[in-house]
Amino acid sequence: MKFFRNGRYVGFSREEFACSCGCGLDTVDANLLDALIEIKQYFNGAVVTITGGNRCRSRNSAVGGAEHSKHLDCKAADFKVSGVSADVVYNYCDVNFAGKYGVGKYDGRTHIDVRDNKARWGF
Repeated sequence: MKFFRNGRYVGFSREEFACSCGCGLDTVDANLLDALIEIKQYFNGAVVTITGGNRCRSRNSAVGGAEHSKHLDCKAADFKVSGVSADVVYNYCDVNFAGKYGVGKYDGRTHIDVRDNKARWGF
């Protein structure tokens, strides 16, 4: 299922966020989707590839995820922006979402989650 805002496809589908174990967990938090749309728009519609979305407890454990990972709550995504370094994406998210959300930088990808407070790591 593709996501639309104001009748326009926003470049993401539910399948991109599905747990990779095949359990069927594919919910996407609306605030997370909005944050990713903002990121995509800032980078002039560049392709934003979700490299990790939802995780069931079993999958989270298998990948060494944090016990209270926002991936478990369908409120987090790891992603890449085509043609843009993870450093640049991280810096944009840090500034644009100042005072809120979790933003992390990993080898070649960025993490964002829509927690209630600010958290930063990997810089």
